[in-house]
Amino acid sequence: MEKALRFVDAHLPWFVLLVVGLGLLFPQSFALFNGVLALFMAIMTFVSTLGSGFEDLAGALRRPVPVAVTLVILHILMPALTLGLGVLLFPEAPLFTTGLVLEYAIPTAVASLMWVGICGADMPTAISIVLLDTLLSPLVIPLTLKVLLGSVVELDSLGMLEDLLWMVALPALAAMALHRWKPQTAAAIKPALTPLSRLCMFLLIACNAAGCAPFLEDLNGTLVKVMVVVFLLCLLGFLAGYWAAKGLGLSFPTRLTMCFCAGMRNISAGAVLAAEYFPPEVLFPVAFSPLFLQLTTSVVAKLLLKLPDAKGQHSLS
Repeated sequence: MEKALRFVDAHLPWFVLLVVGLGLLFPQSFALFNGVLALFMAIMTFVSTLGSGFEDLAGALRRPVPVAVTLVILHILMPALTLGLGVLLFPEAPLFTTGLVLEYAIPTAVASLMWVGICGADMPTAISIVLLDTLLSPLVIPLTLKVLLGSVVELDSLGMLEDLLWMVALPALAAMALHRWKPQTAAAIKPALTPLSRLCMFLLIACNAAGCAPFLEDLNGTLVKVMVVVFLLCLLGFLAGYWAAKGLGLSFPTRLTMCFCAGMRNISAGAVLAAEYFPPEVLFPVAFSPLFLQLTTSVVAKLLLKLPDAKGQHSLS
């Protein structure tokens, strides 16, 4: 099982493409899982956070500059830029703009830790960013949407807050508590639960793609433009993290960490919220993001590790 898991992780972008294709081809089959998507998200958060403890949150105080700047990029710069682009490019389709803003209101992806580890980047800073952003998400996401979209869409902020508590914050706290008081148990169960976590991730991606299938039956210029904007925003998030770190004179490993944490998003959480609280058009930009995210991350990592500053970092085959 461990060997199979390493193979999947090493070829994650291609497995994501495969799963997206299955969701598009068999939407009715994956629609059967819609009632348990929040449970899948909770499982993923719990398993991904195992191994991190409350002491890791203190790292945000020891490394305030990269953590604070990354959070500003994640929750101020990118959402505001996304709203501006949406209003400019989709004046007749505000729900697509809502989907784009939702995608950039959600926290950084726990999967960014995987890429930080693969590239030998600054793991303590990455853990601080991911944990803090994950725990703040029940407050940050509804607040961001209220500020940027409150006059455009009607939001159930309390319902969203409750769902995010159950999907993200409480599972993360439970995993951190287990690591703190039962570290041997946490270390033992994480390898056993990791395959289940990957399965949940793939099912979420497939279900999200299934929600996009009706739109692709009538593909038009607006939908193509949405897909292009999703890709460009994805790329811009990575660049914003890297260049902000470089402008601050931070080390190359920290630049990599800020690049991954600013560029990757917890798309699964965003898709669950889009499916539960918004019309189908809002789901489209969010659900298609995994198609670009993993491939873009892989390409960005390979390009950055070829820079002269990358001497001594891990290389990607």
